[in-house]
Amino acid sequence: MIEPNSGGSERLPTLCLNTSEGPINLDTKDEFYENLASTIRNIPSTEQLVLLGDFNARVGADNDSWPSCLDSFGVGKLNENGQRLLELCALHNLCIANSFFKTNPQHKVSWRYPRSKHWHQLDPIVVRRAAIKNVLHTRSYHSADCDTDHSLVCCKIRLQPKRFHSAKKPGGLAH
Repeated sequence: MIEPNSGGSERLPTLCLNTSEGPINLDTKDEFYENLASTIRNIPSTEQLVLLGDFNARVGADNDSWPSCLDSFGVGKLNENGQRLLELCALHNLCIANSFFKTNPQHKVSWRYPRSKHWHQLDPIVVRRAAIKNVLHTRSYHSADCDTDHSLVCCKIRLQPKRFHSAKKPGGLAH
């Protein structure tokens, strides 16, 4: 499901994203990623963009295969949803912000498999590659009570205000 957030800012488009955690057919996944790609294309590349959501995507740590999308601090192994998300990132000049910060490994993961108790990073923060310099930090908080089996994932972002140019008065300097 992709829903533009009407409460979002003009400067920072936000989208509500949720992929199904259960088994879904490939047509449904294809439709989700096609809708997401279409939505991204409709947001001007000059606007900042942050995708936050339950992608159920493990993007892994292979930054050699995805140098424009991942940096040196990814976690775990790639899954099918992670592959789809990285392909989307590569096509639209996006990157996984979580992989750009060296933090405590426990602060990178966001979900624990119930049977094995292994932790995974399923909730990446996706930003435009050109705007990664504005992301100051990412991490997950396992103590947050969010009524979900996923941990809260947060990022600190420096917003760049738009510059407005004053109109010059005819025949002289702007006052």
